[in-house]
Amino acid sequence: MDSLLTDVRLYIYGQMIATSAAPGVPETAAALGRAVEDVERAYRTLAEQKALVLRPGTTTVWMVMPFSNMQTAFNVICEGRAYYANCAWDAFGIPAVLERDANIFTTCADCGGVLQRKVACGRLTDSRGVVHFALPVRRWWEDVGFT
Repeated sequence: MDSLLTDVRLYIYGQMIATSAAPGVPETAAALGRAVEDVERAYRTLAEQKALVLRPGTTTVWMVMPFSNMQTAFNVICEGRAYYANCAWDAFGIPAVLERDANIFTTCADCGGVLQRKVACGRLTDSRGVVHFALPVRRWWEDVGFT
């Protein structure tokens, strides 16, 4: 990966962690002192490499795993900041990436009841329940937005 791709990817992650929102191309270009066209190309290349997911037909970040740049049913609260995860798998990934304790909230797909799990010291404190994935892992990128 060339240095611009690395810089763009690290900047996106840094902003997502610090603010719970991914930066746009112009903000990233300004922060890195690079041309907007170069950064836009970097966003598209990172998407082609599956390092992030762009909203269809745009250069707006949709997902930078495990974070979602849009509201989802998977809320993760970590040190007073709220993040959205793309799915249950990613909800557990956020505290792992941040190396922090977290509370994870979602709803049961079967009954609609509220589900909460806590991650403390890198461990799930209550292992009751089952996580269901609609597709096997090998098929996730066929439609990562659905998965």
